[in-house]
Amino acid sequence: MRLSLTGVELLGDPGWSFAAPVPTSLALSELVVAGLLRRPDVRFVERRRFAAAVEAERMGSRRPAGAPAAGVSAGAEVVASIVWVPLAAGQASLEVRLSDATRGDVVATRRVLLPSDADPVGVARQAVAALLASLGELGRLPVWSDPISGAAPSTFVPSGVSQRALEDFAAGLAAEESWRWESAREAYQAAANSVGFFEASTALTRTARLRLGGTLGEN
Repeated sequence: MRLSLTGVELLGDPGWSFAAPVPTSLALSELVVAGLLRRPDVRFVERRRFAAAVEAERMGSRRPAGAPAAGVSAGAEVVASIVWVPLAAGQASLEVRLSDATRGDVVATRRVLLPSDADPVGVARQAVAALLASLGELGRLPVWSDPISGAAPSTFVPSGVSQRALEDFAAGLAAEESWRWESAREAYQAAANSVGFFEASTALTRTARLRLGGTLGEN
C-alpha cells in the first residue's frame, strides 16, 4: 500500500510551542510521517518536499547546497489528510480522510476523540492508528505484528515524551528543512535519547539516508 499525506491541519490552537522556527502543523505532520515510515505494511510516499524538488529540477533551478536529488517515486495509491479540531468539555476531534490518488474520490473517513490538551506525539500516534484502521477496513493493509507496543493505540495514550525531546525533534526538523545535516543529526539523536521516542529514531535514520546520497523519492 503506497500512502501519501497532505499534512495535518489544525483548526485551533492545541497549546503546543517549539523554540525552533517550525510551524506546529508541520511538526505534527512529520511525527505522523515518522510513525508511518518505519512500517513494512505501509509504504509512505513523500509529497511535500519531493514535489517541490521535482518542479525545481524541471525548471532547471540550481539545487540548494546539501539538498538531495528528487529521484523517482512510484506515486501514491491513497492520499490521507488529517484535521484536528477543538471541541467543548476539554475534548478535541481528529478526523482522517483517505482519497483515491487517481480519481480523487474519498474512500474512507474516520473520527476519533482525544483530550484537547493531548501531547503532540500522542496525537500523532492516534492519527497513525486511525489511518491504519481505515486502510484495514478497505482491505488494503497487510497483516503485520508491530513490535513496538503503543505505536498506534486504538485509544489515546499519553506518549510520555518530554518537552525537551520535542524541542530537539523540532530543531532537527528545522535543520533538515534547510539541509543542515549535521545539525539535524545532532538534534534528532538527542531527541531519540528519550525513552520510547521511536519517531525521533526514524527521523534520524531518514536524515542519514538522505545525507549519504539517498533521494527524496525513496522511502
